[in-house]
Amino acid sequence: MGPKETEGLTERYPELHAALLETAKAWNTVPYAWLLGGSCGLLLQQVELQQAPRDIDVYADLAAAHGLHHAAPGIALDEPVIDRTGPYASLLSHYQVGECALELVGGFEVWSRQSWYRIEIEQLLIHHAPQAQIGSYTLRLMPLAHELLFNLLRGRADRYKAIAEAIRKDPQLHQPLLASLGKHNVWTSRFSAEVEELVGFTWTS
Repeated sequence: MGPKETEGLTERYPELHAALLETAKAWNTVPYAWLLGGSCGLLLQQVELQQAPRDIDVYADLAAAHGLHHAAPGIALDEPVIDRTGPYASLLSHYQVGECALELVGGFEVWSRQSWYRIEIEQLLIHHAPQAQIGSYTLRLMPLAHELLFNLLRGRADRYKAIAEAIRKDPQLHQPLLASLGKHNVWTSRFSAEVEELVGFTWTS
């Protein structure tokens, strides 16, 4: 999917569209890698959502998150702090961008279902990131392979079933990254089998 195919997908949500424009403008020229994830990223990859996106989730590696904070859009509501909530750990900071809340997540990792998953933006995910067009800006999205694993780990059936359906439409596009994520992280055989049942192909060796 190219940027041209995403044009207009956020314009039906004017407040969100304006906040995404402001975010893209603020971070367009910074030397730090970041990816738009969560419901906004899914919307721009045409994954069916049960409700409209309400906020903006941006992911980066730890060092990049510090740099992005200093160039962040809108109003900073706090400073980046290490947050450990339940099975999750990350460097979190929050912003108000127009009418929307923005959360910047640095170095995210999750322990759940006896599995361990850590995001690696610059080393891995950015090389598989789809691009989206917001106004005159091109930004990059969290790949669906990540979104599938993350939402399955947190038990969000409303999300992972729709994501798996999108992956099944073009499995060859998503299989290489899923295989890499399978090698770079720790998964139980039961979890791996659930992923295979959802996507219809083998992803771990």
